[in-house]
Amino acid sequence: MGKTFIWTGKVQSVNRWHSARTIKKGNKYIAMIYETPAYKKFKDSLSFAFKDMEKLYGYMDLQVTMVLSSRADTGNIDKPIGDALELAGVIENDRFIRNITYYRHYHPNSGQKNKFNDLIMVELTPVPKDEMEIIEKQQKKDLFDLKRII
Repeated sequence: MGKTFIWTGKVQSVNRWHSARTIKKGNKYIAMIYETPAYKKFKDSLSFAFKDMEKLYGYMDLQVTMVLSSRADTGNIDKPIGDALELAGVIENDRFIRNITYYRHYHPNSGQKNKFNDLIMVELTPVPKDEMEIIEKQQKKDLFDLKRII
């Protein structure tokens, strides 16, 4: 049985997540990548929606159901969801998400700019222990094979 979280608001475009700038250090220029305020606000609002759930441990499967007001790219959703689940303390690290399944829907009058809020429903389901044993054995075998090749 999984844990379900619901968020409503406006999904941010992938182009607004990170920005870059250069700073001069001595006689060198260094590129710095940082989170934009819009992305931070989006991630924080997701995290706030997830904060009351108990912490989950181990590998899990993630199911994301989205109802969007515009034709946003599905890939815009997984990164902030993983970051927000970590920030809220629900999961230790988003690298433990084994599979992600997306269900994407649109508002009936989608395309009308800023008319509707987006809805994201996230369900986390822990991977059963017997499946975990199979995963761990396979990872050990893959690591052994990789060392042998190198």
